[in-house]
Amino acid sequence: MMKLTKSLIPIFVLLFVSISAQAQSLSLKGKVFDSKTKAPLYYTVVNLKGTHVYDLTKEDGSFTLNEIKKGKYILLISVLGYQAQEKEIDIQSSQTDLNFYLNPSSLDLEEVTVTAKASQSKSGSTTYKIGSQAIQQVQPISVSDILQLIPGSQVGATDLSTASQVNLRSAGGDEDINSFGTAVIIDGNQLSNDANMQAFNSAVSDAGGNNVVNEGIDLRDIPASNIESVEVVSGVASAKYGNITSGAVLIKRKAGYTPWRFSFNSNPTSYQGGVNKGFKLKKGGFLNADFDYTYANNSPTSRRDYYQRINTGLRWTKEFSKKRSWSNNLAFSYGLSFDGQRSDPDETVVNTESEYKNQSYRLSNNGNLNILGRTNYSFSVNYTNQYSKKNLLLAGPIPIIESLEEGTYYTKFTPISFYQNTELHGAPVNINGRFDTEQIFTTGKLKHNTNIGIEYSFNKNYGKGKVLDKEGQTASVSGPGSRETDFYNVPASQIYSVYFQDDINYSGEKSNYLLKLGARYDYMIEKYHLLSPRLSLSAKYFDKFRIRAAYGLSYKAPSMLQLNPAPAYFDIINLNHYANDEARRLAVVTTYIHQPQNGYLKPSRGETFEGGFDFEHKDWNFRATIFQKKITNGITSNGILKTFEKEIWEVKEDYPDSQPLVGPTGNSIYVSSKMNTYVNAFKSKTTGLELSAQFPKVKATNTRFSLSGSYLKTNSHRDFPSVKSSGSLTGSQANRYGVYETPSYNSYICRSNLTVIQHIPEIKMMVTFTGEANWINKKEVGSYPSIYPLAYYEKTGEYVEIPQENRSNEEFSDLFNSDNRYKSTPDPTYFNFHLQVRKETKQGHSFSFYANNFMWYNPSYIDKNSKTRVYQNAKVTFGFGMNFKL
Repeated sequence: MMKLTKSLIPIFVLLFVSISAQAQSLSLKGKVFDSKTKAPLYYTVVNLKGTHVYDLTKEDGSFTLNEIKKGKYILLISVLGYQAQEKEIDIQSSQTDLNFYLNPSSLDLEEVTVTAKASQSKSGSTTYKIGSQAIQQVQPISVSDILQLIPGSQVGATDLSTASQVNLRSAGGDEDINSFGTAVIIDGNQLSNDANMQAFNSAVSDAGGNNVVNEGIDLRDIPASNIESVEVVSGVASAKYGNITSGAVLIKRKAGYTPWRFSFNSNPTSYQGGVNKGFKLKKGGFLNADFDYTYANNSPTSRRDYYQRINTGLRWTKEFSKKRSWSNNLAFSYGLSFDGQRSDPDETVVNTESEYKNQSYRLSNNGNLNILGRTNYSFSVNYTNQYSKKNLLLAGPIPIIESLEEGTYYTKFTPISFYQNTELHGAPVNINGRFDTEQIFTTGKLKHNTNIGIEYSFNKNYGKGKVLDKEGQTASVSGPGSRETDFYNVPASQIYSVYFQDDINYSGEKSNYLLKLGARYDYMIEKYHLLSPRLSLSAKYFDKFRIRAAYGLSYKAPSMLQLNPAPAYFDIINLNHYANDEARRLAVVTTYIHQPQNGYLKPSRGETFEGGFDFEHKDWNFRATIFQKKITNGITSNGILKTFEKEIWEVKEDYPDSQPLVGPTGNSIYVSSKMNTYVNAFKSKTTGLELSAQFPKVKATNTRFSLSGSYLKTNSHRDFPSVKSSGSLTGSQANRYGVYETPSYNSYICRSNLTVIQHIPEIKMMVTFTGEANWINKKEVGSYPSIYPLAYYEKTGEYVEIPQENRSNEEFSDLFNSDNRYKSTPDPTYFNFHLQVRKETKQGHSFSFYANNFMWYNPSYIDKNSKTRVYQNAKVTFGFGMNFKL
């Protein structure tokens, strides 16, 4: 694969050089100023939107754009701390002396956007952009708070008691798989959770607590205090983005000059404090430094379970060559997150103690320069020191297990009650590198903006793995157990990628067409060659109406734990001789070991279709998108049956002061146990509708209205048979195990938000009132499987398939499954109301306040199955924030 990549690079270079010489290039020159002070703005980004043509302003605010072809463009001018400006420009010849004036980002502006803006961008067919003013308005502590602005999301107070992941375009049933296939990208560098192996016992799917194994990135660990903007790609992503099945979240951190800023946010369960500053360096460039501390309890009335986070970072941004417009950003960040428990003095016996600690170190470098068109590069190294501990209080006496190999062993007993301590030490490392180039050229009346690149990803865990207590002992369990395991011997997971995208634009007199043709090739885990086409088409008429369509494929590699689970230990007790005298006690245990071989696992596959209609005219903005998203070959954990022969032992001769003489009786029985293994058995199909609308401002009161919402239906199915013992079905002793089809489930969610935005620029105040309607929230069985078994396991473990015409015969009556047509009670429609207020001072300080469910509306209903009362709303929650500028 590396040879293929190297051989392609010179071909790409020759192609770009020849293309760039085809047409005459024009240029634009001008300056950018502060609208109030008229001072020139340094390091402002000036870009022809949707192209690679780009420059950074010099000390005097000047910029130069070269290699421009004739045509109409949108000129985008943006810099940290100022409101971005877009200007449509028709370029037929080179122009000079263009002056632009940017307004400082403040609530005294006439137009301030505090909602997510739906659009179509280079990143994907459907994206939602959330700017700095919108981020400040929601008073976020972590990224998950910011994502509440996406259509169909619920608004709520910050909750740091449990892990939080991105779940795009799903009504439920596939949350873990959906989040695992969603990329989180910070400043162009993709984070990875593929090497996370923090599972206490994968044979029983015991990841434990907030370890987020086989799931998406934990958003709690990403602070919001240094974020400038967020872009969410929920549609078909650009071919640039890989190792995904469900979209991406692109986070851009602050880079450039900023004054000292101190922030503080608080609500009943958490508080956050941060400080950041962007220094302008004497030799050019900027150094951004930030620090953030967050603490949270799981509830206002309990301090036992808590979460805390420390983050700090440095980002150095500098232009190394004015001629090449070479801009580079070097960043280092450190993060510590900790889920812990305090001892409660009123609690006499603690059944479970656990803690989870992650220390992450991230070094990244990215930049771009004018060579071979526009060349972009990025490189990042992420290292995390993971520690997980679980201390369980177990009831004894039970045999102590020490065997690491199969065989029959003599052993002793645990005390009547004891703690079993297990620790996990992980050290996942992710290395990611990307290099691509962009070119603009014309073929007839078509304008092309091409992007071609290569990418490499490396994941490995160098941790020492699972460590038991000091004695190295574990107690026998009824199901599959585990022993000490190492992580560093697990082979690395690598992905080699090549991608290409061509954005083809055609402009007519009253129409504009944009065709995006993309493809991505991935060589995953040294086995699978995967091609992912990505394409979209949009047509805009009379500068008002747009219709859109898109299709894309994508793939997500299995995690290292899914590919390399720890062996499962089955400890069968042959003899349990527990005497009053400790010296006479003896147990005989036979250990069987099953090592899953998961090399057959394939990458999960995501497939997205979508179509949409947009209307934009003056202050009217309406956008509707229908879509279908499929996930196939999803990796899920399913139970399999293992059967073992248990040899019966007996006491041959008992002694008064020592262990007895024991031996086998010659008799044996068969015992069975279920364990979990990973299979490509999950599939889901989500169909949905997303709506967003912006209405003209009521000029008399300076009030705006924004409407957003979504309808989602997800059908999910684990295409793998389930196993049940005849004993669990009849209440008698289990003689055999039945094998059954599994049901599919339909989940439905329909929500909408109407936001009233009251902006008072004269006093620098913004008030938003959101009415949240939860129309539908239910889950039901989509298809009920037959109550009759497909097959069964004999007591010996022999698998016997039952012919379809015989499955209802009386001889299998002990295996007939219960015909329980269970249906969950759907949530009745209910409403929620939220208030957010933000006030700025003349000095640039700001104060914010929010009240979620401020009307204290708590509807409830009686669940028909459990006969219990269910409350649909959380209690009223207040939050307060301050931001000081020095």
